[in-house]
Amino acid sequence: MNMRLVKYVLWGALRDRLLLTVLLSMAVVAGLSLFLGGAPVVEKSAFSQVFVASGIRLVGILGLILFIVFFIRRCFDAKEIEFMLARPVGRVSFIVSYACGFSLIACFFGLVGGMIVYILSGFELSTGLAVWSISLIAEYIVIANVAFFISMVLGSASAGAMATLGFYVLCRMSGQFLGIADSGLGHGSSAEFASLLFPAFSVFFPRLDLMAQTSWLVYGMDDPSQIVIVLVHTLVFSFFIVLACLIDLIRRQF
Repeated sequence: MNMRLVKYVLWGALRDRLLLTVLLSMAVVAGLSLFLGGAPVVEKSAFSQVFVASGIRLVGILGLILFIVFFIRRCFDAKEIEFMLARPVGRVSFIVSYACGFSLIACFFGLVGGMIVYILSGFELSTGLAVWSISLIAEYIVIANVAFFISMVLGSASAGAMATLGFYVLCRMSGQFLGIADSGLGHGSSAEFASLLFPAFSVFFPRLDLMAQTSWLVYGMDDPSQIVIVLVHTLVFSFFIVLACLIDLIRRQF
């Protein structure tokens, strides 16, 4: 790992006003959540937590995807990546350093999101909030690495952003897909193909629908150890997506 490259990525986030923009967006989401949470007659605090958690999750995802995709495409267009690789910086060091920098930004967003929910909950630290924050950080790291890989492969920033968003939505809806496949309500060859495809998809791709569930903030979590399997799956997937990004860069001819 090259710490100078990691600092360069972090400096790029500061230069693009990413941190300020996302923090302001999270603050706006928190304010709107407090306003919307005051509408229900009962359980106002629970509604506010659910609204702010969902909004922060979406704001962080959008901020990470847009920054990483456009940052990498700008580096390609300005020949910055070619310049760095022409210096005594290996391709392995380049990929690992950039992935580490993006992961640090993802961790920062996850910590800020958890802190905002913690403040709005009246400074009450529960097991559900702790597990929610940890899983949110893991989810952000996965999406950051996926956005890094897609932006390295695709030559268009808009296409890379849409592909990453599509991947995120697909992983978020994997639970619904599995439920439909297991229900046995469909008939025909297409239903049989879906019943085989979706379980295989859930094995090789992260189950983001099982992570950062807002129900944990309201009802808690009976067995926090259940999230360990999901986190391990997430870390393994992140390793392989970074490895795929490294293979693509090694095979690329500048």
